[in-house]
Amino acid sequence: MASVTNTAGRTRRVVAPMPQARNRFELLAWQFMRYSGLILLFLALSHFWMQHILIGTHNIQVSDTIRRWGIIGEKIDLNQVLWRAYYAVILGLAMLHGLNGLRQVTSDYFRGTTYKLIMVGATALIAIVMLFGFLALAAGAARIATN
Repeated sequence: MASVTNTAGRTRRVVAPMPQARNRFELLAWQFMRYSGLILLFLALSHFWMQHILIGTHNIQVSDTIRRWGIIGEKIDLNQVLWRAYYAVILGLAMLHGLNGLRQVTSDYFRGTTYKLIMVGATALIAIVMLFGFLALAAGAARIATN
């Protein structure tokens, strides 16, 4: 915001337009960090509230997970689909948010081949974690045999 003094001695504030971003990817990455951070904050707090306040840390049972996710190979209802989607959003956003943060921090300290190697390794690791996480969510919980 700039200040301009006109002839009457009054100061008038003029809002200058934002300059265009030099790199569209960096603008999108910056916006993604802000929005995904807000969404993750809500999701993390709601997850914390459910697990620690409603259920209680010492009362968490495998049966709770089975009730929310369903059992591998059995039909699932809408409630279980919504729970799986909830956890899939948490997993996906957390992994992508973390990768984007790592990319930004790594670019401050490394250049060239070292930066690319770190990012390829981190991207591969996060892709594997996301793949197995989504597979677990899609399959559901395993039935545990009890004696």
